[in-house]
Amino acid sequence: MLHTRVVFTEQEKKWLLEHHIARETDNKAALIYPMGAERFLSSVLFGNRKWQNNYDIRADIEDKDVLVIPGYGNSSFLFAAAGAKSVTVYDKDPVTITWMRAFKKYYHYRGNKGKRKGFPSIGELLDALTCGYPPVGILPTGKLRQLLLRLFNPQALRRSYIFYMLLLVRQAVEKDIKDDFDLNKDIQFYVGGLQQLLVEQKNKCFDTAFVPYLLGVENGIEEKQAIVDFVKKLVKIVPNGHLLITPSRSTKEFRVVGKRYFVTTGYDSIQAIPELQPYVIKENRHWFETQGLMILGENNG
Repeated sequence: MLHTRVVFTEQEKKWLLEHHIARETDNKAALIYPMGAERFLSSVLFGNRKWQNNYDIRADIEDKDVLVIPGYGNSSFLFAAAGAKSVTVYDKDPVTITWMRAFKKYYHYRGNKGKRKGFPSIGELLDALTCGYPPVGILPTGKLRQLLLRLFNPQALRRSYIFYMLLLVRQAVEKDIKDDFDLNKDIQFYVGGLQQLLVEQKNKCFDTAFVPYLLGVENGIEEKQAIVDFVKKLVKIVPNGHLLITPSRSTKEFRVVGKRYFVTTGYDSIQAIPELQPYVIKENRHWFETQGLMILGENNG
């Protein structure tokens, strides 16, 4: 299996040691932990969602070379666990990529205290955060406190998991822990966007490209023509596979209430953009409630 030793620069070490999670690209919080979209993705990859008419993407992941752009949440780890042959992640933000590399490098690290008392590793914390409500009693903060937080303030319980995960990373960096705790999966992380990917991976093709919360969303690729150009370039390196794009529809999260994400193009859905219609294979409107998943390909037959 491909294994590349991760060496952090002094700037990257500083980010990790100081728990710096503000993106360099826009100074907003880096999305480095599982959220609702990743919980849903996990349920599709490892559960059975066919009864809800959801697209089963496992055929696009198992034993496939998968591209993830951008690298939000823990989707790359979920794809690796679901049997992807390789996962390549590109994100323009260096802080996001630094944390993703750290999570992989120290995936099985639980600290000396955690090893003695059975506290979770970084990978186990990612798994717990992928659940709707993290389990009670596995953190060193006290079972009663965790139970009260779960009952009355579950978001605070999630934050305590996230903080403990960041704390473990800081401990590992301070101790200069080597690669003994690395996740033994072929996941590669790169700083850059599509243009840099096309230069650095010019001789590589992928079987699947997963594009979450980038096209038609605020602070992503907002303009119609830029979206069209992005898709036309991307399909060239996924010549025989699928582009999986979410969100794909301008609908509220929970039908009547909630936030809309696909909002910048003036179209109701990605497939309504005329220049993209030749690439449309299928749309799943039920993906993650109403947000939708669009399946595109160069060969839509």
